[in-house]
Amino acid sequence: MAEEEGSATEVVALRHKFQDLISALKRSSESTLDASNCFCQDFCQVLMHHGCQWKPDEDPLPLLEMYTVAIMCCAEASPFLSPECEHVTDVLEKLSWSCLNLLLSFSEQIPGALWEEFQSSVKVN
Repeated sequence: MAEEEGSATEVVALRHKFQDLISALKRSSESTLDASNCFCQDFCQVLMHHGCQWKPDEDPLPLLEMYTVAIMCCAEASPFLSPECEHVTDVLEKLSWSCLNLLLSFSEQIPGALWEEFQSSVKVN
């Protein structure tokens, strides 16, 4: 129970951090390319910081929740990202591969609500 609450708290904190990144991207006075580069760098730092807290071999569900939130963040930020920024493509590619690798490692069924949320995030992006 305490682990689930910790996971939920971390997901909320992650959502807030990603919202801050999106807000900074929208307000940026830099060129779209520079703002996109900065967003990608900060996005990866946040993802790495939060991802290192979980042990996917013990419980992969919190990591899947994290990836779902990250995908939704990318979808929300995409209208403000420069198509010329190669980092955008790299980040999305690595995020996709990480999600796929995690999904392939699941030995048990993913709970319905989490699976629906993940599928929805992929469709939106």
